[in-house]
Amino acid sequence: MKKSCFVILHAVAVAVLCLAAPAQAADKTLRVAIPGFPSLGMNPLTSTNLPALYTFAAVYDALTWVDNKGKAMPQAAESWSAVDETTWRFKLYPGQVFSDGTPLNAEAVVFAVDLLRSPAGQSYTVMVEVPSLKSARAIDETTVEIKTSVPNPFLPQELSLMRLMSPSNWAKVGDAGINKSPIGSGPFVVETWTPGVMTLKPNPTALRKPKVDKLEIRAVPDTPARIQALLAERIDIAMALGPDEIPLLEAAGHKMVVQSEASMILVAFITVKDSPLKDVRVRRALNYAVNKQEIVDTLLAGKAAVASQTAPINSFGYDPSIPAYPYDPALAKKLLAEAGYANGFAMVAEIYAGNSSFAPLVYQKVSSDLAQVGVKLDVRMVPIPKYAQGLHQGTWDGTAIGIDYNSSPSLDPLRGFLRHSCLWKAPWYCDETIIPLLKQALGTFDLDKRRELTRQVLRHQRDQAPGILLHDYVRFDGVAKRVKNFSINIGYVPYADIEIAE
Repeated sequence: MKKSCFVILHAVAVAVLCLAAPAQAADKTLRVAIPGFPSLGMNPLTSTNLPALYTFAAVYDALTWVDNKGKAMPQAAESWSAVDETTWRFKLYPGQVFSDGTPLNAEAVVFAVDLLRSPAGQSYTVMVEVPSLKSARAIDETTVEIKTSVPNPFLPQELSLMRLMSPSNWAKVGDAGINKSPIGSGPFVVETWTPGVMTLKPNPTALRKPKVDKLEIRAVPDTPARIQALLAERIDIAMALGPDEIPLLEAAGHKMVVQSEASMILVAFITVKDSPLKDVRVRRALNYAVNKQEIVDTLLAGKAAVASQTAPINSFGYDPSIPAYPYDPALAKKLLAEAGYANGFAMVAEIYAGNSSFAPLVYQKVSSDLAQVGVKLDVRMVPIPKYAQGLHQGTWDGTAIGIDYNSSPSLDPLRGFLRHSCLWKAPWYCDETIIPLLKQALGTFDLDKRRELTRQVLRHQRDQAPGILLHDYVRFDGVAKRVKNFSINIGYVPYADIEIAE
């Protein structure tokens, strides 16, 4: 095995990978390379998406986690039931503590809900994505009652986003200090955290204790660097790769774990700005102009499905009768001419591609196809801090963004509309006509009725073409041959289950 560092152009990757020793068979340190650390820090209530989920799952537990079929599973809570349409009771496993010794009891859950409901917490992403959360009260040491403002049959799944922090630690350090002192009840405790590496040790008080001696999570933005590190056995898991690497990894005895996610990918249109995209004919034309099937077949190795609606194919209420926009550049040109853009126009799309290696290729293909109908798409890759700023503050430079409709963690596609609608705190697409139906669907507890209302929402959104609907999102994660029991569920990496073979 080579001991010298291979050359990688990305400075962070060089520092991270060269300092790490090659993995040895007897070494029980699990080394994970991810595209980047949470841009908003280690307060788990501030983010619900990648790459934050890679780190939060190691440190924090929630009441539940969600499997790949959208079923809520026990984590800090061992059971739950609906008292009525707006009241749930959760029973906690007894004797739980945070890693600083603070009890993880009903009062700790009440603290989390109260924090989200506070003026500061109202801006946290978890509160934005669980808007029905109203209040909580402790019934006894291990029983907590949680109320919602509207009927919400998916509350147990959605509460997997509310990762629990030590109330005692929060009282000491607050939001500003949580990055230096993140205290949860998960399988690991943070020892050190630099811009390039987070080192964690097993949490001896965790309900589910890890099977490795140490965890190192490394920020390696460069996809080729993550691949080479895995091949050189300097890391054990390389997150967010692509289909092109499958033969390379398999030839070295490693494997690629391929998994459908709870989201679909699109080039979302920013219609709150004046541009040709305000015209629905233009939005539809751009959908006809892109060959989505070719993207799936050639760039995703046929592992994904062409998106026909703003919901992944495995989601609740997905409507198989809704057709995808066919590839029809002639019709695209006709619609553009009718809208007054026979000679096309120029537009800018901002993309963060760190969560997959194939994303840049997909957007390049979109740009190439649009050029055939006279539309010049300038694809600009932006770093995650700037992308996050756009998401949360609406400070986009262009008129389109690469993003997903995310139904995580409940597989409820209505969740995607919490961002892609007027309901978002900094909306980029705001269609007032859908809001009454959307609110009716979001407030329906009966699952059969909710399914039908969801399908009505999806049909409306497809016709309005809020973006170029591309494909369902698929994950490609490289896993070394010495790693056992690796999996990723919906928004949850079960770090405690991962083993390293002798």
